[in-house]
Amino acid sequence: TLLVLIIALGVAGLCGGIGIIKGVMENAPDITSASVLPRGYKSVVYDADGNKTAELVAEGTNRTYVKLDNIPKHVQEAFIAIEDERFYDHNGIDIQGMVRAGVKFVVSGFRTTQGASTITQQLVRNIYLTHTIRWERKVEEIFIAHAMEREYSKDELLEFYINNIYFSNGCYGIEAASQKYFSRSVSDLDLSETAFLCAIPNNPSIYDPLTHADKTIERRNLILQNMLDDGIINEQQYTDAVNEKITLNPYSPSYTRTWAHTYIYECATRALMGVTGKDYDTCHDMLYNNGYKVYTSIDMEAQELLQ
Repeated sequence: TLLVLIIALGVAGLCGGIGIIKGVMENAPDITSASVLPRGYKSVVYDADGNKTAELVAEGTNRTYVKLDNIPKHVQEAFIAIEDERFYDHNGIDIQGMVRAGVKFVVSGFRTTQGASTITQQLVRNIYLTHTIRWERKVEEIFIAHAMEREYSKDELLEFYINNIYFSNGCYGIEAASQKYFSRSVSDLDLSETAFLCAIPNNPSIYDPLTHADKTIERRNLILQNMLDDGIINEQQYTDAVNEKITLNPYSPSYTRTWAHTYIYECATRALMGVTGKDYDTCHDMLYNNGYKVYTSIDMEAQELLQ
């Protein structure tokens, strides 16, 4: 009786599993047609002279979207070297990479050097799924990743990935992280500094530069070693980057909200209502989450004198 029960449960589980897989296969294309851009991109306000006067950031998030053409090549190469060496060769799932990751794990003395999930799978997990460990989620991840590879080019996927991953302290995407930790654009960072930033997303709490800079340095060196092993950088570049001292310069906005800003936010919200036809609360929320650039004709110095 027990054997019959076990067999019955196994068959039921198998049938249920097949049903889940079939459902995921059918729904994957519809899922990938949804937006790949999450909320939380800060809007920026400029005065009459084109000077930045305010940043509108949703609480707990800080995103600045950067096109791939404006992301330094060594940033792209660093992520591929440490996360997904065969990114440009697979179709979303990399069996060969899984085997290689296991071998590297053993060879490195059981230190994690490269995950088994591809960049596309990680992107799917960050945008469409959760980080809950269960077999159903892994199946969803695989089929949705494959669907995304059909929907978008490799460069588009890499761009989405670099702009979506979390860099600790409320920062999403490489540009927000660069501004947060170095007060500079990512395009102004050198190889060692960008590898330092690329170390954070693997585990944002462990590799938080503000609290565990030593750990971040360790993983930076691991990334640089991978880049050297893959022939992306040469010995001299590796040596210079590993020996470079990282000096953080955390960015803290010094903008003061004035009556002028209250007026600007109100006008911008009303303008969005006129363009989109949506209600006030929705447009106000969009202003803080959709990464707009708000250009005004206000002279802030004259405004300050008037106040």
